[in-house]
Amino acid sequence: MALLATTLAAYLPFAGPDLRYIYGLIGTIVAVALIMAMFRILAKIQEGRRVRSSSWLTYEKIAKVKGLSNLQTQLLATIMRRAKVQRPSQVLGSIHMYERLIDKDLDGAWIADEEVALLEKARTRLVRTSRPWDGQNRRQYERAVCAFELNVSGVTKDAIDEELKATYDETDEKFLQAFDGLAADSLSESTLVQDLSAGGVALLAGDRDQFHDGDYLAFSQAEGGSPIDLSPVRGCILDVEQMEEQRQLILHVRFLPYDPEFRKQVIRIVYEEAERAQTQKREKTGRKKKPADKTPPSAKNRPAKAPAMPDDSSA
Repeated sequence: MALLATTLAAYLPFAGPDLRYIYGLIGTIVAVALIMAMFRILAKIQEGRRVRSSSWLTYEKIAKVKGLSNLQTQLLATIMRRAKVQRPSQVLGSIHMYERLIDKDLDGAWIADEEVALLEKARTRLVRTSRPWDGQNRRQYERAVCAFELNVSGVTKDAIDEELKATYDETDEKFLQAFDGLAADSLSESTLVQDLSAGGVALLAGDRDQFHDGDYLAFSQAEGGSPIDLSPVRGCILDVEQMEEQRQLILHVRFLPYDPEFRKQVIRIVYEEAERAQTQKREKTGRKKKPADKTPPSAKNRPAKAPAMPDDSSA
């Protein structure tokens, strides 16, 4: 820099520039750049804190909606903070993420025995309330109590993985072809529908060791009557609930993506069944009420008859 200034000064008719001013200008520019970078870093840190605070507030609200107790919410929050989870609300929406998180702490012996029971109850609530929502049409995920037979054919996830030998999406053509081929070779089992929605179904099945989380189901209509034929739909088991006393299972199943027009039919059936159940409930409640006094109002207001006087002629 000094050499450049000396060279320029030799050719200019006036005195060369004062290097102190040049160095001062460069120093000022560097200082301003450092200050701006510092403010930017502080702003990012503050923004990160706001995002984390907002994410935990969202987590607490979702946990309350899903029915978790304060103790369960705090316990799960402690586990997620230990694992440095960035988006805690996602754990409440994904059973697989929830299980991976809990399994990691169990392997590390960071969870007490009494806490395991709380986490298992929380998992049951999350399974029963995990219904996807696209933010536009909540109606398609409402459930209605139903009771009709449904035949299912199981396809294990291991069989799908072995057939495709690669990562896949549940809407891929190769996945659908492999699913249909394996389902055709699988034995059909009879189940009883417990409740139904456009997003999934709960099934009562026999106590057999053939239904597991993550496995897939193909549906076919049973001989008995049913309000809708679910054979165009494929399902995936979210959770298998053991009923030891009855030696039965309740399968919580989500539907794989299927035709939107058929989805509208399922939604219509769900609301028809829900309205029918409400009507039956009102009728049953009405029959249990104490019957009203059926005496006509005119009879209530009519004065009582005076007692008959004895006839004088009989004396």
